[in-house]
Amino acid sequence: MGKYRWLPLAVLLAGTLALWPLRDRLTAERIAAWSPRESGLAVVLLLALYAAKSLSVAFPLSALEAAGGLLFPLPAALAVNLMGTVTAQIIPFLMGRREQAELETLTARHPRLAALRPGDRPGRTVFLLRLAGASPGDLVSLYLGAAGVPLRAYVTGGALGSLPRMAASTIVGAALWEIGSPRFWLSLLPKAALTGLSLLLWRVWRKQ
Repeated sequence: MGKYRWLPLAVLLAGTLALWPLRDRLTAERIAAWSPRESGLAVVLLLALYAAKSLSVAFPLSALEAAGGLLFPLPAALAVNLMGTVTAQIIPFLMGRREQAELETLTARHPRLAALRPGDRPGRTVFLLRLAGASPGDLVSLYLGAAGVPLRAYVTGGALGSLPRMAASTIVGAALWEIGSPRFWLSLLPKAALTGLSLLLWRVWRKQ
């Protein structure tokens, strides 16, 4: 396995380099404009873009979530974006899972990841990281996979922690055509509040 120890990071780097020239085009409005009119095909395309995002730190997740808000009615947009978010989180996680023996190499390359140690409550740690919007999310997913976080705790904690931010971005997408409206401005507030809430919960749980 030693000769493949850099493979997950190499895949992320290759994906980032491939998508970097397109970063200015990866907006919610353009993604919605490119999408097929048929709803089923639009769902497939959006989920494929989520999968592509999982292999590149240059692809903005919020653009995909907002595009979902533009493409579908709100309940359907939330469901599709939740499936997409889980897809984007689980692919780098599984890549990291194959490289558990190289965890020290990964943390040596990115020292800040060492502060994300899951501890004895991995589901809660993943929940807080996703609630806070820890970035870059793909590298965080890779690390959590290599750290041996149980799959069930990872998926559950990740989905629950991501849900509030994902919902906020989806609502932003639905409100993009109403820029300047009260709904537009209100839709921008939750993410800042969620970051503050995650920090508060982290301190409270650490004291416990």
